[in-house]
Amino acid sequence: MVGPAALIAALALSACATPRVTAASVDEPAITIDVPAEGTTLAVPFVVSGTADTFEATLTIDAIDETGLAMCVRHLTATSGSGTRGTWEGMLAFPPEEDPLAVTLRAYAHSPVDGAMTGLVQRQITISTERPDIILTSPRCGDVYPVGTLIQVLGTADLFEASLIVELRNSSGTPVVTLPVTAEECCVESNFSSMLTVPAELPSGFYDFVAYSLSPQDGRQENVFAVQIEVTGHFEITG
Repeated sequence: MVGPAALIAALALSACATPRVTAASVDEPAITIDVPAEGTTLAVPFVVSGTADTFEATLTIDAIDETGLAMCVRHLTATSGSGTRGTWEGMLAFPPEEDPLAVTLRAYAHSPVDGAMTGLVQRQITISTERPDIILTSPRCGDVYPVGTLIQVLGTADLFEASLIVELRNSSGTPVVTLPVTAEECCVESNFSSMLTVPAELPSGFYDFVAYSLSPQDGRQENVFAVQIEVTGHFEITG
């Protein structure tokens, strides 16, 4: 027969053996969007940031309109992943519409097994009609260019002395091509155009195509408008 003291001891051991569920033990989502907040109205370009713990720290962000059309997409690498949560940040840039545009901002990863979308998180935001001082209309984010091909550079600018710079930058932010460009008119929104060749020696991958101006006061970069393009490793001549 078990005495009272032994019964109390057994109950105490049983309580210790059963883990208590606390808020800290609840799994965090694989990806979070911290900025911007739900319902925000933003002008393009805008920066999206958050945290992630994904396979090889990779994730994708995009903005899609009500019809499902992707206005912009960007592939990112967080500061860490594969079991360790890291932070991430990326710019989405595309020409504004004539009317405010409701979009769904998404962040997600792709399964290493079958490529399926995983860890999807979403925000509903509105893109204002405000026009930035530099707008790239070509290339657009998500465009693909084989090495050795020409990129037609088109857009508008409203800048002091109508002067801007476009660059092709690698994943570390280092320029691999830099090209000065001049818009048609100074100090009012006007068109600019040029051509840039994708270097034949570039490895395949994602690159930023960046347009910006230099401050007349201190020479710092400003009015940055950056889109991500993909460079592929072959150039096929047809015809």
